[in-house]
Amino acid sequence: MSTPRPIVIVGLPRSGTTWTLRALASADGTAAILEPDNEDKYPASIHAKRALGRYPVLRPGDVAADYRRLWDWILQGAPEDRRSRLARHLLGPGAVGRIHQGRHDPVTWLAATVARDPRPGRVAAGTQGPRIIVKSIHAQLAVEWLADEYAIDVLLLLRHPANVLASWMETNVKDARNSTLETRPDIRGRYLEPWGVPLPGPDPVERMSWRIGLLVAAIEASAARHPGWQVRTHEQLCADPVGQFRQLYDDFVLPWDGSAEAFLETHNTPGSGFVVNRVASELPDSWQRRLDDEQVATLRRVLGWFPITTWSDDDFIRRGADQG
Repeated sequence: MSTPRPIVIVGLPRSGTTWTLRALASADGTAAILEPDNEDKYPASIHAKRALGRYPVLRPGDVAADYRRLWDWILQGAPEDRRSRLARHLLGPGAVGRIHQGRHDPVTWLAATVARDPRPGRVAAGTQGPRIIVKSIHAQLAVEWLADEYAIDVLLLLRHPANVLASWMETNVKDARNSTLETRPDIRGRYLEPWGVPLPGPDPVERMSWRIGLLVAAIEASAARHPGWQVRTHEQLCADPVGQFRQLYDDFVLPWDGSAEAFLETHNTPGSGFVVNRVASELPDSWQRRLDDEQVATLRRVLGWFPITTWSDDDFIRRGADQG
């Protein structure tokens, strides 16, 4: 009995990936895995990504043995064993505040070594394991490699860049402060030079806007090369959550039994920070009251450097009651 193809959700940090994961994983017979390739959450990824960085840059056909072993484990359900728990203990309570690259300090190196090469789970003969649904906020530059290496279904999730910027600023996410993307020669060679994109200046808003622009443009480029992949914006999902997710359930051949609708209704309440509770109808235009004119102008200017087509200048005009 074959196990259905895993679903891999890829999007920027703070683009609604957790909400989307949990809504899809409300389906019977699924198992949700939250960012197993994130060094902050799973020590095994520290070693696997030590030579690739926080955002691996991989093309189909590239050899990345450690990273592949990590994804072998992820797509088998990412079962954590004693080594993983020991590594988490070694990292201590300060682990969440670190940006793990696998080589920054002896404690991180030791934890990475202990958790390295996690063992995939096994499904008993004659049985079918759950359908794995995993989300990543760091695989934007390697998703085509993943789809070439594994038989997976892909959902690319985008969000209005102004909403992403506002959320990055309000939650002070580590990826908003990490200069990894602009310092990597492989990113310059694969993306910046062909696109003719300059590096950002010292202004924090410009630097965050640049990182958003790079990741959005990379996702769009991957989507254009793979028209069979599913692509959604967070704003589309928020406009009609039940209808949009029911369509996604059909697209991924997931059973719609009311669980997803119950999840969406239960979590359609006010929330903030990293909690998935949100009033969906209030989110699409929320950037209008969260960013000032100067911040929006900086974002529009920087996004203009990148080959982004999902949003145009008109999508950054203040309208209605939120106009300032």
